[in-house]
Amino acid sequence: MDAQRIVVTTPCEPVPETTVFELRTGKVRKVGELRLPIAGPYCPRARLYRYPDGRLLWLVRLWECDRAVPRLVSTATLREFARVNRLPLVRAEVDALVERTRSRARP
Repeated sequence: MDAQRIVVTTPCEPVPETTVFELRTGKVRKVGELRLPIAGPYCPRARLYRYPDGRLLWLVRLWECDRAVPRLVSTATLREFARVNRLPLVRAEVDALVERTRSRARP
């Protein structure tokens, strides 16, 4: 993936401690997951979580040197990743999962 070509609307950063606490205590609900084809056999899971305030964020564990670091990314970031890397099936899977999640949340 060419990081120079991706426009990110939210900074990609390690998961803040408060978010890790929310994930452990169950305030945040996992609503789905998919695999991201990064390089060869390396296909980390991208897990979609719904926060109590309605936000949808993806948790992706990416390798940095010698360990996997959890990162929070927006749906826009994953869609841009799929567009830049010409992965229309991944983009469709992301869109379908987000749409399915939003339709379940509607009354």
